[in-house]
This record gives sequence, structure tokens and C-alpha cells, in this order.
Amino acid sequence: MRTKLFKVLALLVFASMLLAACGGGAAPTEKVKVVIFVGMGTGTDPDQVDAQNALAEKFNSTHDDIEIEFLIVPHEEYATRYLAMLSGGNAPQLVGPNGVSTVAEFFDTWEDVTPYIEADKLDLSDFYGPAVELNQYPDKNTGLPLGLYPSYVYYNKDIFDAAGVDYPPHDFADTSWNTDKLREVAMLLTLDANGKNATDPDFDPENIVQYGYDDSWDGMRGSLANWGAENVGRPTSADYKTAIADNPQWVQGLQWLSDGIWVDHFIGGAEVQAARDSSGVDPFGPGTTGMFYSHTWFLAEGLHDLSFSADIAPFPYNPQGERVARIDADNFTIPKDAEHKQEAWEVMKWLTSPEVIVDVCRIYGCIPARKSVQSTYLEMLKADYPGIDYDVIFKSIDYLDKPNNEEWIPEWGKIEDALNNGLSLVYSGEEKDAQKVLTDANAEVQQILDEYWATH
Repeated sequence: MRTKLFKVLALLVFASMLLAACGGGAAPTEKVKVVIFVGMGTGTDPDQVDAQNALAEKFNSTHDDIEIEFLIVPHEEYATRYLAMLSGGNAPQLVGPNGVSTVAEFFDTWEDVTPYIEADKLDLSDFYGPAVELNQYPDKNTGLPLGLYPSYVYYNKDIFDAAGVDYPPHDFADTSWNTDKLREVAMLLTLDANGKNATDPDFDPENIVQYGYDDSWDGMRGSLANWGAENVGRPTSADYKTAIADNPQWVQGLQWLSDGIWVDHFIGGAEVQAARDSSGVDPFGPGTTGMFYSHTWFLAEGLHDLSFSADIAPFPYNPQGERVARIDADNFTIPKDAEHKQEAWEVMKWLTSPEVIVDVCRIYGCIPARKSVQSTYLEMLKADYPGIDYDVIFKSIDYLDKPNNEEWIPEWGKIEDALNNGLSLVYSGEEKDAQKVLTDANAEVQQILDEYWATH
């Protein structure tokens, strides 16, 4: 009897195992949730929130094992909220879209995705080379490329026409379009209240109503990266131990900027910027700036509902005979303290896949980092921003500032503050000598580096 009972029990156990293996009667597997922290860059506008929620629905309806959720954090709170989540043991699985600067700001918190790329034998050749480079550091790869924001000159065609000045050349091989020519053209486009331009002996610099040029939406590193220094947008040596912010090329670039404000008068100073900011307008939209140097992300903000005709042109050659056009970039990063990092990696791959990356970049306003979708994205650009030279956007990608003006350096935030404080002295007119500004800033940067390396 005991033998028969044992056989019956064994059969029942075996049957239950079969049922479990086949899913019969078993509870469905719970999905792994991947929380995507949004707020370090773009992505917090109401329209973007709706679009991200729709993207989450698309992913969740096609995946049985992973569920994604976008956590939208006000931009002004991103640092405190992110650090609080880390310290509380509740790290999000993904963070993004991250600019190069926020990757640098929290550099030590990111997972190195190199092992994931190698394990999947993931082919990166479809990504633009600069997009891949911007994620790679000596000790880690911070993520797969999502989008790029190349830079170029937005120009007001009506202002050029009224001044009788030729538009900036769009030919990237035309070396006549250099910083000397930019200065010459910008002065012709700058007008006082009496209609005199900045080359006229009777020009009144106290009553300027139209400026020829503006690059006020960037910091010191971004403003000077174009000038051809050995380390381009990085104020330190390659080993990050020696400050080189006072290099000759940066001094030349900053003096060009200072003279443009206080001697040649084709750039607005701090008071002009403050008045504009207080009225809630950008430098280009009111139609009182001939040329505005900015990035692709300005398209959505600056090229809608204009009262004038506009186009875009390459940034000019620098005095070293090189063209460097700074680039911003976005990616998604995985916090190294996050749970479910493998699932986060799967989501990162999905967001940057050829099938999805265009939709993602449409939300964030970036140029998709994959070459294979360029024609698809181009058609959307033509519909959204008709009449501009789209080749300028894509060709500018090849002139990456490497090392990039936002990439990681030790004590990134402290050094940024030291440099940007120097830039503010120039814009305010408190100090107009670029050599002095950069000599002082360099000493401060060196002190910061010395203190950092003393403990690392």
C-alpha cells in the first residue's frame, strides 16, 4: 500500500511539474520595471511628457518581460532628486536624455556599458563616429549614442539684404569664411538708432538697436572650443593634472569676443543680455541680431513664427586655418547602483535602435545618431523647417570639438564655475583683457586640480 501511495504521489508531483512548465495554472511572470529618469536635459515640456508616455505604451505593449516608465523631474530639481534616489538605494534604471555636461557632472555614478556591447557583439558602425567618441572615456563608455546637436550660424537674411551684404558661404571648403570675415560682416550688420553701422566713424555705440553677432548661450569652454587649441574644449592637459586655460588660442578667442563687445560693438554685453532675458526672448527671434551661433536644439525654439527670412551657414574657419564646430549630444546612461541593469541595457538598445531612434529624437529635437535613418529624418526636417540648408546640419557633425567642451574633467562643476566667472567679467566689461582673465582663471583651475589629485 505504501508503494502504491508513493507512486500516486510521484505521479501527482510529476504532473504538477509538467503543468508549471507549460504554464498551466501558474501565475504570470511579473514584468521587470525600468524607470527612466528624465529632467537632466530636455524632455520635461508637456508635449514631450505626452510623447514619452506614448513611447512607453508602445514598448510595454510589445514586451512581455520588461515594462518602462518615464519619471519626469523638473529640470531645476534634477541634481537633488537624482542624488536623493541614489543615496536612498532607489536608483533609476536609466537616466536621460543626458547631455555631455550632465554625464560629466555625475560621471562616477554611471555604469560602463563596454561589457554589454562586447557580450552582445553590438555593431556600432551605423552610429556617426563623433557620436560614439563623445561617450568614450579612458575607463568607461557611458552609453549608446542617441542624438547629436551640431552647431552652425543662424542668420537673418532680411538684415543681410538691407545691409547689401552677401550671405555667409555654405561651402565647407570656402576658407574665406573665417573669423576675420565674421567680424567684418558682423560690424556691417550692427546698427545704431540713426542707422549707422559699426564701421561708420559716426556710429553711436551707446544707442545700438541691432547687433551683428551673438554667441551668448554658451560658457567659456564652448565659446573658445572653436579657436583651435591643442586640447580644443578641455582646459587641462591630457592627464587632467595641468591647467592650460590660458593657452594662446583661447586668449586670442576671448580677446576677439571682448573686442567684439567693447571695441567693435557688434556683440551685446551683459546688460543687453539681461534686458533680453527679462523680456523672455531669445537672441535671434526678435529680428535684431544678424547672426546667432547655436545648435540644432535651437531649431524648435528659434525657427518657428519668425517675422523674417532665415537660413543657416557653417561656423567659420579659425585663425589656425581649421574649422571646429562644437557639438552637443544626448544619450541614456545606466546608474551603476541600479537594479536590473541587464533589462536597462535592453531598453537602451531599443531606444537607440534604427526602428525607434527617429521617434525618440523627434521628442527631444536631436539629430538621430544613426547614419541609416538620415534620409528619414531629413524629410521630417524639411516639413518642420522648410527652406533652410539641411546639408549644413549634417556636414557640421564632421567638425566635432574633441576633446569636447562639455566632457568630463576632475571637479567638473568647480572648474566650469571658475571659467564662466571669467567669461562674465568680459561680458560685463569689468575686465576686458583676455590674457588677464585667463591667467587668473587658469591659476584657479590649477588649484582645483591640485586639491583633487591630492586625494585621488
